[in-house]
Amino acid sequence: MPPAVPVATYRLQLRCGVDLDRARTLLPWLVELGVSHLYLSPPFHAASGSTHGYDVIDPTRIDPVLGGEEAFAALSDAAQRVGIGIVIDIVPNHMAFTPENRFLADVMRHGTDSRFAGVFDIDWDKGPIHFPVLDGTVAEVHAAGQIALAGSGDDPSLRVYDREYPLRLTPLAQRLAQAGTALDDAALDALLAEQHWSLGDWRASADRIVHRRFFNITDLIGVRQEDAEVFALTHSWIIDAVAAGQVQGLRVDHIDGLARPGGYLHRLREAVGDTPVWIEKIVKPGEQIPANWPIEGMSGYEFMSPVTRLLTDPAGLAAMREAADGAVPPSTTQEVRKVRGELLEQVFTPELERVTDAAMAALSAHEDAQPAVMDAVARLATAWPVYRSYAADLCPLSPQINEAVAATGPQKDAARLVDLLRAPDDPLARAFAARFEQLTGALTAKSEEDTVFFRSIAFLPFCEVGSEPDLDPIDREGFQELMAMRAAETPLALDALSTHDTKRSADARAVLIALSHFPQAAQDLYAEARETALSLGLPEGWGIYALQTALILRGQPDADERLADHIAKAMREAKELSRHEAPDEAAEAAVTALARTLLNDLSGAGLMPQDLAASLDAAVETVVLAQVALQLTAPGVPDIYQGTEGLAVALTDPDNRRPVDWEGLMALDAADTSLSARKLALTRELLARRRASPRLFAQGSYRLVAADNALLVERGWDGEKFTFAIPIPVRQAARLADHPA
Repeated sequence: MPPAVPVATYRLQLRCGVDLDRARTLLPWLVELGVSHLYLSPPFHAASGSTHGYDVIDPTRIDPVLGGEEAFAALSDAAQRVGIGIVIDIVPNHMAFTPENRFLADVMRHGTDSRFAGVFDIDWDKGPIHFPVLDGTVAEVHAAGQIALAGSGDDPSLRVYDREYPLRLTPLAQRLAQAGTALDDAALDALLAEQHWSLGDWRASADRIVHRRFFNITDLIGVRQEDAEVFALTHSWIIDAVAAGQVQGLRVDHIDGLARPGGYLHRLREAVGDTPVWIEKIVKPGEQIPANWPIEGMSGYEFMSPVTRLLTDPAGLAAMREAADGAVPPSTTQEVRKVRGELLEQVFTPELERVTDAAMAALSAHEDAQPAVMDAVARLATAWPVYRSYAADLCPLSPQINEAVAATGPQKDAARLVDLLRAPDDPLARAFAARFEQLTGALTAKSEEDTVFFRSIAFLPFCEVGSEPDLDPIDREGFQELMAMRAAETPLALDALSTHDTKRSADARAVLIALSHFPQAAQDLYAEARETALSLGLPEGWGIYALQTALILRGQPDADERLADHIAKAMREAKELSRHEAPDEAAEAAVTALARTLLNDLSGAGLMPQDLAASLDAAVETVVLAQVALQLTAPGVPDIYQGTEGLAVALTDPDNRRPVDWEGLMALDAADTSLSARKLALTRELLARRRASPRLFAQGSYRLVAADNALLVERGWDGEKFTFAIPIPVRQAARLADHPA
């Protein structure tokens, strides 16, 4: 069995060549590495072709693609024999919105009479379930031969492209299916008119969506975990696996998407006993999660930012920001608010209407007030300073929220909405709170992480999940204070540096953190990148973005191809020259060519003299190892993302899910002096120390002391002491010393 206090988790991405049997073969490596828990991405039955597993179609069974129940049982048994626990990523907030989903298929056939109708967050008063999946009108797609009858008289369905949509068991549907004749337009129209669902052009029918989406992803439908029966149904496998000793920990995906997260977590705790529970949650600086949530802590985003801030040189950061002036938005806050307004108007229209309806009901407002109430909801959501409050769970609004609301000025309708959030447990007020908070969480993520983080790009390490572009570095006292608080409040929270959701891996961020220690060189490089972009007729900001990405990929395998893929995704996320809904491939190709030019110039001597390149590489190595040492000596439970025990330079998904060369890692030995080998050796060394003294590292006292070109970590617990020197770049050592040079 794994130790009572987790030593470290190892995050493994299932799918794309890694199934449960493959996971079982990695157990000896995890034992040798020194972790205590294998942390699996969602193993549940997912939509066909899923590459990540978050598009679950059945949370009550293990995906046959991964090996099914037998393979999971074999993995769990083998893990227990070697003392490794199993942590699984669970997805309570949403399922895949596809007729492959047996629960949804039953709802499509039977409507509100389905025994699964209560599972999904559907607003039936708005009309039938809508699938905006067509590349044109129904008539156009039918004429192209992409809509036809399928199934049998007892189980009729409509084949749309390569999927079969279950039909109601009406006389018309059964007669047509039994006859097996081709559909004419009139018969198709009559058939569709009697369904509990409808079809539409994906470009023109978003306003007909009646289900709660995950963010703005129509292919994911919200699940009503606030209903005890829905919880019992969707968690039956999880509860049984915990009771059977097959699972020793849970990571809850996207807690902010649930109607009442606190209520959900208390129900989950009651169901799984003292099994560790971690949540995916993004907090703003200074924000605290509700103290009464029965969890071990968050999944580690809040740990990454302080590490980056500690190791970043203030003078270099200031130089980079100065060099980017005029090429990036002048105010990140204003840019975020502008983007939120655009998203509410163009993307989150169904969600905004749903929140407005809930507000109207809670306010007992006349229908004439609907435009004013919608405007007030939009204004409040635009100014909301955190992902969500927890007013739906009766938590008081935080000082950050109160300050942000006060700054919006005297607006009567907005004030009435805030009063609803502060109201006692009135069902209509709580329904509004849940709807509003589900909107603000999605709106914050899409406006910041998925848009402005690709615009306010003066320093990409701060454009990261759990961080913010306008943050400043912190000194060692500030870092020490944060770690002491962590030990006192959430000693078993996960400490992550890289995850499947980070925009860049820790080793990728290390390149730019190292560059901050060369202020003049950074300024010169930024100026050259801006000038090159201008000469090609491109926005200067993309020159700065391309430069930083090229620096990260300098010397990396398949750099040209990875650069092109990443630039296309980054531009679509930024939503300026290109976007996912309407890609501008010519613009993407132009910026990619710019990035490749910069990459080639950096790889030779065109942009970076050899002495600078050597000095930067040395600083990168120092930062890479310092990040690892800070992670593995800090309070909490280190979470190691697959492959990052060695050097792992990765960009955002899917680049960070490229196959891991475990065989290459296993072949590294003590005689190898490569950075990857040294990082692996350091990881093994510190994990061995953690395994020997798990409580000392999880919750013991924490001090960070300046030493010669190093930071000295001092830990203590019940008379036991640990000290470790972490080398840092020379400029940083001077800054963090008691008496800077």
